[in-house]
Amino acid sequence: MDRGKYGSKIHLITERTGLPLSVGISGANMHDSQGLEPLVRGIPPIRSRRGPRRRRPGKLHGDKGYDYRHLRQ
Repeated sequence: MDRGKYGSKIHLITERTGLPLSVGISGANMHDSQGLEPLVRGIPPIRSRRGPRRRRPGKLHGDKGYDYRHLRQ
């Protein structure tokens, strides 16, 4: 595996239907898990009819690059 890659990665969080909620760009040599927290913080408040606006999704699906205990919390 070549860890000194040049270039960039695009990280994207979408809703169920594919509408983008948050987009981020990182270096190609940065680990995927480091890009998730800023993406989740970048999600705009979700409107609801009752209660306060949510900033975090109720459920999040991702690949193995994002599967870490500290990210699950």
